[in-house]
Amino acid sequence: MTELHQEMTAKQQHYARSAFSDSATKLGISILQTAKQPDKVLKHGRYFGIPGSTKLEKEILERALATPKIQALLANRPSPQWPDLEQMAAMPKGSLGWCVHRRLEKLGISFLVQQSQVKECQTDEEYVATRGARLHEIHHTILGLPITVAGEAAATAFYASTGSSPFHIGILSSWMLRGAYEPSERRLIWDAIGFGITVGQKVPELFSPRWEDGWERSIIDWQDELGITELLKSSPFQDEFANIYGLSL
Repeated sequence: MTELHQEMTAKQQHYARSAFSDSATKLGISILQTAKQPDKVLKHGRYFGIPGSTKLEKEILERALATPKIQALLANRPSPQWPDLEQMAAMPKGSLGWCVHRRLEKLGISFLVQQSQVKECQTDEEYVATRGARLHEIHHTILGLPITVAGEAAATAFYASTGSSPFHIGILSSWMLRGAYEPSERRLIWDAIGFGITVGQKVPELFSPRWEDGWERSIIDWQDELGITELLKSSPFQDEFANIYGLSL
């Protein structure tokens, strides 16, 4: 029986090592392919979810859920019903909703997450995951980040530096490698990463603000409340506000 037990244990350990090796290889391929062809991130990035399913990722989520600001938000969740793009377009010029619509319009994007995809009843973990994904557009808007490799690098650097999520660190690796494939983009990408980290040092997270309660509130007011108004003047994308929203910093 002892020999059988040892044999089974050895097989289990071999399987675990093989599974880890296979996952690591797939993740590495995703990182390299996304760096080479960032416009196909949805295709190449299919294995970025591997680190997102680790025990470490779950522990990071649990720590985030336990913070006072997140606890307060979860105790009184903002409405999951967001205005549609037509409603946003009718909001006051310079408001958060108007700016989100303006940005998407300029980029030729005509949709947000469909309301039908958002369940009314969710666990705290589901709610954080769903809302976090939807807030990505707001974060791009409030920070003036374009939908480019450099813009995504800035956003991902912010998420990675504030949450240390293996998922975001994996994606950030692709943007860091992009400069090896396209040297002309290297400087801007690294400037963007530095900017994202600097924002993270000033603002620990952008999840707890009740964005949904302030669609018609001026984007400038939001930036002032977050304490990033001066910081945005050093952004490598500071022209974004003038080009897209017609606003000056």
